[in-house]
Amino acid sequence: MVYRFLQKFQYWMMGRNGTDQLALAGLIFGILLSVIAQLFFWPLIFVSYLVYFWTLFRIFSRNLAARQKENQQFLRLWHPVAQWFSFQRTKFQQRKQYKYFKCPSCGLRLRAPKGRGKIQVTCQRCHAQFIKRV
Repeated sequence: MVYRFLQKFQYWMMGRNGTDQLALAGLIFGILLSVIAQLFFWPLIFVSYLVYFWTLFRIFSRNLAARQKENQQFLRLWHPVAQWFSFQRTKFQQRKQYKYFKCPSCGLRLRAPKGRGKIQVTCQRCHAQFIKRV
């Protein structure tokens, strides 16, 4: 019985957008709004319902070109944010082994092993040389 239902649902979902990164972000944003609404400002729950309905509309939409375009625009905005958080996590994990800093002329992120004292650093991009304490 359950297997037959899943087959029918799969057939019904053919040609529809389904979940993508923007849909998942919409669901997470709706959950956060719901929690904030429950704790602080209850009329905000209606805004979270609007976010849920918009997300469901995107998931069940058959206009794939428009939904893919929306998702690409979202990813263009989200990628630098995700990259920054990824770098911060890496920097935190390697905080005992490496010192991170930026090149004063071009701004490239560089790292050097800790415990070496003052070292002369040459930037890989602009070849500027400067002294840094690590």
